[in-house]
Amino acid sequence: MTELRARSAYLAVVLASVAAFLALGACTKPSRDLQPGSYRATLEVSGGELPFGLDVAKEEQGLVLYLVNGEERVPVTIMKTEPGRLSAVMPGPGNQLSAAISGGELRGEIALAGLGGARQSLPFKATLGQTWRFYAEPLTDNVDVAGRWAVTLTDDRGRTTPGVADLQQKFERVTGTFKMKDGEHSSLAGEVHGDELRLSRFDGAVGHLYHARVNARGELEGEFWSLPAAHQRFVAARNPDAVLDVRPRTTAVQEPATNGP
Repeated sequence: MTELRARSAYLAVVLASVAAFLALGACTKPSRDLQPGSYRATLEVSGGELPFGLDVAKEEQGLVLYLVNGEERVPVTIMKTEPGRLSAVMPGPGNQLSAAISGGELRGEIALAGLGGARQSLPFKATLGQTWRFYAEPLTDNVDVAGRWAVTLTDDRGRTTPGVADLQQKFERVTGTFKMKDGEHSSLAGEVHGDELRLSRFDGAVGHLYHARVNARGELEGEFWSLPAAHQRFVAARNPDAVLDVRPRTTAVQEPATNGP
């Protein structure tokens, strides 16, 4: 009888331990609901990670997404959530976000309309609570890149075009605009890290990623990638008077010489 009681007590302890373990597992299971807050989001592009801010805000009409680039906040109001899933219509025709929700992490893809109507799907992830863009640990000894720069861009065919960059800097954080003849890349945001500069922007339809370094001559040397498909290298020199001439070039017609009447 004593042995039977001991076995019963042992079995009760085992069952209680199993129940506690299962209860603990249930308590620590990641939430499948979309959580409000600030996320660090990234897209995987040919140049690496293209980061941008993603805010999930609770408003009168429900949860709303904002794509954040510096001071720019682009609302994404057409969205649908269900346990474990998020889908949203991004700015631009046919652009969509689809992601799985697990705790404070989102993982999925963003489908964008490409050139000629072709679509491309880019891996997407976002982590709640991360507020840094490129570097989790900032440096205090960084180069100064603030000001106006005269830019020379070179495409993959070796053709060069001029541009102008205006950059603003506060400690390690940098925002700015690159202007070219065929348009401009505005609302860029990022950081300097030593002598390295990283900038990016994603507004739901178009994305830009800049990697650059300040060389020994004080120039910015680097390259950028743009969505849906573009890549160029550039060199920039400080010039507070830099102006982008967007006037088309004209060729003067020379009148044939005459020998008199």
